[in-house]
Amino acid sequence: MRRLGYGMALLVGLLLIMGTNSAWALSISGDFSGADYNSSSVSLVGSAGWVSDPGISPPYGLNPRLRLTPNSPGGQRGNAWLNTGTYRADGEWSFDFTMQITYPQGGGADGMGFHMHEAGTGADTWIRGEGLGATFLSLGFDTWNNGGDSPVDFGLVVYNNGLQSGSYVDLGSSIGSPDPWQISVTMVYDGDGNLAVDVANDNSGASTGPLNYAVNLDDLDAAVIGWSGDTGGATQNQDVTDYAGTFAIPEPGTALLLGLGLSGLAWRQRRAH
Repeated sequence: MRRLGYGMALLVGLLLIMGTNSAWALSISGDFSGADYNSSSVSLVGSAGWVSDPGISPPYGLNPRLRLTPNSPGGQRGNAWLNTGTYRADGEWSFDFTMQITYPQGGGADGMGFHMHEAGTGADTWIRGEGLGATFLSLGFDTWNNGGDSPVDFGLVVYNNGLQSGSYVDLGSSIGSPDPWQISVTMVYDGDGNLAVDVANDNSGASTGPLNYAVNLDDLDAAVIGWSGDTGGATQNQDVTDYAGTFAIPEPGTALLLGLGLSGLAWRQRRAH
């Protein structure tokens, strides 16, 4: 009977632990034009770097910034990844950031991308997430009209696990082609396959409103987060100035604590006898 009691306590404890599904919020943020300029919490790849650009002045913002590509020479590609941990993109989350494009040369570069993936902080990708493996989410902000799958001067395309999600969005027709190019992006994911994206022109205040995408993030439970930028022969400064995000993560709630307590009690009793 004593052995049965220990076993029952252990079993009930484990079931309570396994059945815990409540969550709490983990918040992250960074100001690359302020306190987080030149931060070691960002891994830089390729042409990405920290700059304090004397050519930046109002209304372009502050001189310090995270620059993915400079506006000279051509043929640049840069990536920047937050390296302080990985994040649960398979649950509920929200994320927003500000990107800025200045001094385009020759008509402007290819564009910038935002990415969640599991390819590590050394990943070197383009705006659509090429080379990030089988599990990723990419928002590509395309600033060069190549025709075909890149049909406008300023557009948004979303890629998820190697496939395009939804339609290509002509941002120029909805929020204008800003000069200076200062764009705020807000994303909200409901944890159940529905992603809403809002893109706003900070200069005019024009916004797309929620753009809705069906995505599969079920396997993206340890995501690296960051940005990419690339250029062809034509170039532009492509910068990120700030970000903020909130992610739901498992919470050690009452059931979990009770389960741990019962399991620990069963273990202590067994050792004592």
